[in-house]
Amino acid sequence: MKEPIESALPSLKNSLPFLWADEIWLMGVWKNSPKSQSIARSMPELQQGFQEAKHPLLPEDIYGSPYSIYSYTPDPLVSSNGNLTHVYELIHQWNKKLILDFVPNHMAIDSPLIESDPNLFLTASESVSTQNSFLHPNGNRYVHGRDPYFDGWTDTIQWDFSNHSVEDKHIRILKEIAKQCDGVRCDMAMLLLPDVFERTHGKKSVYDWNRVIKTIKQDFPNFKFYAEAYWGMENRLIDLGFDAAYDKSIYDALKANHFPFVSESLKENEKRTKIRFLENHDEERAKLTFGDNSESYFCLLLASECILLFHEGQNLGLTKKIPIQMIKTDSENVNPITEEFYKRALKITAKRNSSSISFQPNYKEWNGLPIFTKAIQTENQTELILWNETNREVSGWIPFQEGIQPRETLTDLVTWVEFPQTKSDEGIYFKLGPNQVQWFIF
Repeated sequence: MKEPIESALPSLKNSLPFLWADEIWLMGVWKNSPKSQSIARSMPELQQGFQEAKHPLLPEDIYGSPYSIYSYTPDPLVSSNGNLTHVYELIHQWNKKLILDFVPNHMAIDSPLIESDPNLFLTASESVSTQNSFLHPNGNRYVHGRDPYFDGWTDTIQWDFSNHSVEDKHIRILKEIAKQCDGVRCDMAMLLLPDVFERTHGKKSVYDWNRVIKTIKQDFPNFKFYAEAYWGMENRLIDLGFDAAYDKSIYDALKANHFPFVSESLKENEKRTKIRFLENHDEERAKLTFGDNSESYFCLLLASECILLFHEGQNLGLTKKIPIQMIKTDSENVNPITEEFYKRALKITAKRNSSSISFQPNYKEWNGLPIFTKAIQTENQTELILWNETNREVSGWIPFQEGIQPRETLTDLVTWVEFPQTKSDEGIYFKLGPNQVQWFIF
């Protein structure tokens, strides 16, 4: 068993990602489900992932899904108190904000809420398969939580969003959560939208995210709502009041080498309403997915007007994805090149603040091919990020301008390679190979 996080947090506060981040999202703080634990330990399709993460694998290494929530009270592995007040206070002492999960679509299959509020959960019609439903001890057959494209999560029970009382119940839950943190990441938030719920379960949702968010913000005006969102639904959720939503489009485009889309997206000014990432608990590790390009692609996200989601272990170049049901895994060797890159990158970007200015500098191309350029200016430094989005070598000049002045040498922060600069009135000379990123400081 891990020590409670309230005891472990002081040892984490000096880690570089922790120091760099504005907000800390702690996953899996809510009381876990005993039934989810037993299901995870017995599901054949999960065992290979468990075996790859831990050898020898012991039953106690598997704790169950943090998204099969038994109740919105702290799990004993997280806090020895009945609330998260101490954790919240620690985070605030370090000038950070605390973000926690809210899982609006479902609860654990054995949640005591089913006994106290049996009518708030979706009962199964005759057309629902036994794979997507279960018989509860109260005599009702309920539907598992699910999305429209896959079978249900067998350790969960689906809230019935055709029932107005579910919204009221969520508001009560959220008001208690809001006393213990600064915001919530709403898991799979788009599943509550009327058309999505109807497509999934054949019933019309009456749930109104806008009303829920406004109600909570009446009492907690600075409380943040972040939406995990897919299928291009992030803008709909932002329009309903979410402060920001996942934008997986750049991630998918980088995987598919669809670079023109990435370039255009990076130029957008979304006023920090999009949450972008190279890895998270659902995706493979960035180092495994993108290989040697993972550091370059992180630079591109740093050039984006977005909220950047940074996953634990990303800065170490880890390649093994950890199943969310596990609480103990084998250690993995650190990639020293990746670790050194992130030390440079996070130290530099930590100097950015609300007064930083982003602009696209002029450049003179030699061979008619476009490159992506972005400059970010703070009080005492200018960052220049260049990316060749084409499959051919590109060269040219960045004219001298405010913040970009002559240097004898320029050091590429991606590779830590130095480039001597010849004296020229034309500016800074660059030469980029296909899909190459360079990042300089002036």
